[in-house]
Amino acid sequence: MKSTRTLITIVLLFTAVSLFAQTTPSQRLMTVNVPFSFAAGDQFLPAGEYLVLTVTPERSIRIASTDGKHTAVVNTLPNYASQPSENSRLVFHRYGDEYFLTQVWTAGQNVARNPLSSKQAMQLASSGGQPQTFTVLALTDHR
Repeated sequence: MKSTRTLITIVLLFTAVSLFAQTTPSQRLMTVNVPFSFAAGDQFLPAGEYLVLTVTPERSIRIASTDGKHTAVVNTLPNYASQPSENSRLVFHRYGDEYFLTQVWTAGQNVARNPLSSKQAMQLASSGGQPQTFTVLALTDHR
């Protein structure tokens, strides 16, 4: 019985290690200084300097403050353009005093990452509010 448990534990450890090794590493897309607090998916983040990284290509992104205190992982949908983006940038929609991340563009790519809308953003949009669009250019490009 004890040897069976040991064998199962070893098999599970090898499985976990092999799955970890197969995952795609994060790729830094940009560093950006966001001058206002904002929502990324369902998480609110304060104003500050952030790294934007891929979690899986064109599927999810991770936004992490450079001081390591704040982070959000957001599922995204691809949004294809006919021309590659000239610069790396984040695009926000503002409803009243609230900002919501709506697009992540990387210089040289013809696809944006559109974070899935939060319930709050959808409620504000469906109530007839017209968003203002704000663009924040990247401080550095990590292509």
